[in-house]
Amino acid sequence: MEYRYSLVPHDEVPKVGNSENQVEEGGSVPAAAGTLESSMLGAKRLLPEAPEEEEEAEGPLREQDLKGAYTQLVRGMQEWQDGCVYQGEFGLDMKLGYGEFSWPTGESYHGQFYRDHRHGLGTYMWPDGSSFTGMFYLSAREGYGTMYLKERLFQGLYKADERFGPGVETYRDGSQDVGLWFRDHLLKLCVEIPGSLSVHSYPEFSGFLTHTPAMVTLADEEKMDWGLEEGRDPFFYDYKRFLLNDDLTLPPEIYIYSTDNSHLPMTSSFRKDLDARIFLNDIPPFVDDGEPWFIRNETPLMVRIQKQAYKFRNKRSHSSWNMDAILEGRRSGFARRGPKERLSKEMIQKAQEGNYDWIYGILRDNLASPDVADAKGYTVLAAAAVQCHIDIVNLLLDNGADVNKCADDGLTPLSMCFLLHYPTASFKPNIAERTVPEPQEASKPVTTTQRSLSISESLAEPVVLEEPVPAPGGPERKQSSARPSIEEGRRGPREQGSMSGRSSASDSGRSRDAASGTLGRSSACSNDSDFESSRAVRHFRIDMPQELLECGARGHSLLQTPGPGPADQGIMRRMALGMVQHRQRWATITLLLHRGADPNLCRVPMQVLFFAVKAGDVDGVRLLLENGARTDIQFPAKLRALTPLHIAAALPGEEGVKITELLLHAVTDVDARAADQEDVYKQGKLDLLPSSLKLNSEAGPPSTYHSKCTSVPNEGGRTALHVACEREDSQRCARDVVRLLLAHRANPNLLWSGHSPLSLSIASGNDLIVKELLSCGADPNMLLTKGLGSALCVACDIAYESRRSLESKLALIDRLINYGADILNPVTLSQGDKMAVGTAVDYGYFRFYQDRKIAHCPFHMLMPAERETFLARKKLLEYMGLQLRQAVFAKECQWDPKALHLSKKAELGPCLRLKRKGTGMPKAQDLLEQEQIPFFKFCYQCGRSIGVRLAPCTRCYGILTCSKYCKTKAWADFHKKDCNGLMAIGSAPGSSGEAGRTPALGHLEL
Repeated sequence: MEYRYSLVPHDEVPKVGNSENQVEEGGSVPAAAGTLESSMLGAKRLLPEAPEEEEEAEGPLREQDLKGAYTQLVRGMQEWQDGCVYQGEFGLDMKLGYGEFSWPTGESYHGQFYRDHRHGLGTYMWPDGSSFTGMFYLSAREGYGTMYLKERLFQGLYKADERFGPGVETYRDGSQDVGLWFRDHLLKLCVEIPGSLSVHSYPEFSGFLTHTPAMVTLADEEKMDWGLEEGRDPFFYDYKRFLLNDDLTLPPEIYIYSTDNSHLPMTSSFRKDLDARIFLNDIPPFVDDGEPWFIRNETPLMVRIQKQAYKFRNKRSHSSWNMDAILEGRRSGFARRGPKERLSKEMIQKAQEGNYDWIYGILRDNLASPDVADAKGYTVLAAAAVQCHIDIVNLLLDNGADVNKCADDGLTPLSMCFLLHYPTASFKPNIAERTVPEPQEASKPVTTTQRSLSISESLAEPVVLEEPVPAPGGPERKQSSARPSIEEGRRGPREQGSMSGRSSASDSGRSRDAASGTLGRSSACSNDSDFESSRAVRHFRIDMPQELLECGARGHSLLQTPGPGPADQGIMRRMALGMVQHRQRWATITLLLHRGADPNLCRVPMQVLFFAVKAGDVDGVRLLLENGARTDIQFPAKLRALTPLHIAAALPGEEGVKITELLLHAVTDVDARAADQEDVYKQGKLDLLPSSLKLNSEAGPPSTYHSKCTSVPNEGGRTALHVACEREDSQRCARDVVRLLLAHRANPNLLWSGHSPLSLSIASGNDLIVKELLSCGADPNMLLTKGLGSALCVACDIAYESRRSLESKLALIDRLINYGADILNPVTLSQGDKMAVGTAVDYGYFRFYQDRKIAHCPFHMLMPAERETFLARKKLLEYMGLQLRQAVFAKECQWDPKALHLSKKAELGPCLRLKRKGTGMPKAQDLLEQEQIPFFKFCYQCGRSIGVRLAPCTRCYGILTCSKYCKTKAWADFHKKDCNGLMAIGSAPGSSGEAGRTPALGHLEL
């Protein structure tokens, strides 16, 4: 039975068909033949049925595949004038279904077609006998397939006609190359190189390893959301509709005119149709199923490979070829290693040894990838960078190695160098990390460095230390006997000529020392540079100049015969080698940055900017900032989300000032807050009993006596200004840091743990910062939280009295008052369920009575030191009481003295209080009641208004006192002169007599 059908003539409907060319691995590209035309010679018999193994992907086309048009597939044959022949199924004048296509070059394909493309399962054969059987996607190999070659067989994952993912290449001798492939080379092995550097070897950084790997998912890749709704987006122009609507991207029925996707946009709906044909009987690739797949390596290329493997995770080839083991880095189930796998592994080891010529020969002949890595992602570039082989680093980068490729644990070559260049022993203590919780396993400097030594020794195990290290311009060093020779055909040009050219490799990564470029390769990170030498270097740097130290170390490194002191000679030699390693490590870091290493991609164990800041390395911070390091980075949330500016503001010495200035030129938010808002400032906090002062719900001073606070408390985590004000190490350097922060508009009125920067500087005892803050607009009347009151309250708090002398405290109070601090501002005191409102003087007495031994013990029973403390507190509180009385007098002088005195007399007079209980008060007294002025009731001698019973002067009723001592002392100090004058200011009924005198209950004999 035969089917005949006619195609649309070419002169009526012009049509450009898809190129049916396939690239053979190592072969030629056939001519672009196979354009669908009207040159059909005649209808033939039906083609034979497709093989059973390929029936799985076949099925009837859905209506949405053919734009809603029902089309019956027909079989036939089509021939072209250049000799190309297609026999198979047609639909909508396109190759659709199963068919066979052959080229005059001898190449052929039989398998599934979709819209003129090889799409689905099929087999492509070459004239030399090579063939590929597997999945095709838009005429390119994509998915799992088997490539049969003359001498080998490859089974693995493809994408865009290239190897792209897990795969196994088997040779005639039974050996196999196993791993992740990218094009013709292994990109990741399934074996681990011994001694590779890992962040898990550093337990002191365990708290920083909080990154949760993302899951591999394809669900969001096909979504195109604009974000905001069309009606809410003010920039939603009409042309942007084309980005969201596939129907507007291409003209209707464009497939009639062209199916060449090399110049047509790939719409989302068309890609879904293509995927539906590939995964016809499988779970759709964009639907997550089963156990989640986590991204093992975050390098962009590795992420794409993992997503490609995830897309085809449910194909039968994935399970039958044991691709899961390759993705997990397990090689135990495969045959012995093949040639590519052996060369790739050896290449990483040679990079550790520093064998430049061997690696040059491998890269010249393209025998291995410069980006190959072991099962943990430890690359050739990382191995060379860790051992400071600058010439090999340049060679690899010149041959296309990815300078930012990271290992599975997230370490990049740059972050590995920083991890070794800045050991934890080099970090300077800072109070910014005071609130950071301690790691579970506390690190010790000796343990850390010993571990670093063991890593260095294991990485450089095959290397023999060469003697001696030449001075700049000195004789050439001999080749290390540990470097194995390679065959003559792979020897590099450097092996035949002078070795002096190697120093030029460090020109692009110039060290801070001009002589570092002339140092040898193998001696850069030799295993003799252990912790003892580093510790000796740090010790001597404190005692002698750096230049003298380097000259002496270089001289000892060149000694051929041992000196009179063998022990000292060994220490100096190790110190010299440690200095050489330090300079070469810095040269490697500089080289990587100049060759494109991104410091912002180095996030494990922390951003590399933190290493330089924590170590106080000004040059390191400057270099990173010049190469685009971001300053808005933070620690993990569980480490209080500190920023580099927080740590820089806490660094002791001039380094902290310089680094802070560098960061402020690039910082985005000078008031960035740490996540330590729940922490408490415990500096100098005393473990005291509750205050013995009784609170009776006093209302505090009337509103007419004090100014309103304009600053609204904004409480949160610490800012860099809080950290700098908390410092106690160097007052001058801390003041300079605060000055820099304020010059860059840091807000001095933010709260942390109840404290403002001003109160923190008062509590830390840094009067230079106090003066700087007040002169730059810090509010001394800002209301503090957590029971701290105000800046004046902190100044008289016994918890911080050891920070400064009595004279300094009195001068501090004067300075605060001169800059506008109002001692009459209300302060809320609470103890248990009782509360009262008083002033800063009441706060001082409240805190005084917490130290019950000094407050209540007889003076003669106190120790000498306790007597001095008692007398100092007495003078301070008396001075604050004097300032309070003067502030009250200043306020009351602005009012009518007669009206105020009458108000006091009317309120305190005993005869008036008695008459109020009666019924016949005079009209003058009623008028006086209506015009009373509210006044502040406090002890005019000590200044207290809380926890005491106040009694008026029975002669004038102009002042109140809390005790016999205060009454007597007030009379002697000032009231004896004022009493008669107050009595002369007007007269009011009921002003005579001593009736109503209230006994004073105040006890403090100050």
